[in-house]
Amino acid sequence: MIHINYSKNFDRNKYYKSISKKYFIINKNKLLKKHIKKYHKKSITLEELFNYFKTKKLGNFDTIFDGISFKFLAIGNFNTLKKIKDKIKTDKSIRENEFIKFLFNYTDLQSKKIKPFFEDNLLISTCYYCNIDFINTYNTRNEKKNKFTLDHYFDKYTYPYLALSLYNLVPSCYTCNSKLKGIKEFHNLAPSSKKYDFDEKVKFKITLDSSCENLHIKNKNNINIKLTENYSDEFEKFISEMLLNERYNVHNDIVYEMITKVELYPESRLKELQNLTGIPYQQIKKDIFNLIDKNEDLSNKPFSKLIKDISEELKLI
Repeated sequence: MIHINYSKNFDRNKYYKSISKKYFIINKNKLLKKHIKKYHKKSITLEELFNYFKTKKLGNFDTIFDGISFKFLAIGNFNTLKKIKDKIKTDKSIRENEFIKFLFNYTDLQSKKIKPFFEDNLLISTCYYCNIDFINTYNTRNEKKNKFTLDHYFDKYTYPYLALSLYNLVPSCYTCNSKLKGIKEFHNLAPSSKKYDFDEKVKFKITLDSSCENLHIKNKNNINIKLTENYSDEFEKFISEMLLNERYNVHNDIVYEMITKVELYPESRLKELQNLTGIPYQQIKKDIFNLIDKNEDLSNKPFSKLIKDISEELKLI
């Protein structure tokens, strides 16, 4: 739903260096001890291991990753990852390849390298799939904690070689990641892609019960919220599978409150408040209706897209 806004300070090379330097003690691991012979060092890094497997043609590495570097896999942008996925054409032999499963073991790096990188380098506030829940990082007395999970947009079982790929990871809430998305790909439209344009193409719309006249609403049950896509149907499956309409209608009290305030604070009342307080009209309007600034990052607050879209429909902005 919300495009991931990677700031200029989001240094993907830092991520690459962080994970590629994970090292393994050769004589302490059965797989490495068996297959790595006459290596000039007792330990080997993740990237060195990738290149070693390719050079020695272990596990068909040279064929599978022909023309593909570890760096491309680690920090290639989303479009690059899609091209790699399409080129490799994953089958059972690749999913069960012991060298690939060993090399791209997400669990080994998740808590020590990957999540800490996201905590320190991306300002995470809400789930990028639903924009409903806070998934922020916070500090305790002894350590940094987080409320987010990292979803593999291209799932790590089907595409194990993309398990560590930076732009394949989407900070999300537990509900979206573990309960709803699963292995779905949604036409390769991921919040980590530069081309992700959900906010432009899909808008929240409200419909009112037939008993309502001139926005006079008796209670929130008179309101139905629906995401409507314009000019395409690219996001139809995403909206349906992630149960977004159903989940947002549970929170229709937000829209009810906005509509109620429209009745209570017509333009004449807002101007009267400006004259009484000396506070600029637009500021009063923003404060009362909790409006979202035009260029504000929608991931900062829960329900920010809903509020922005309904504000437009109610002609508040």
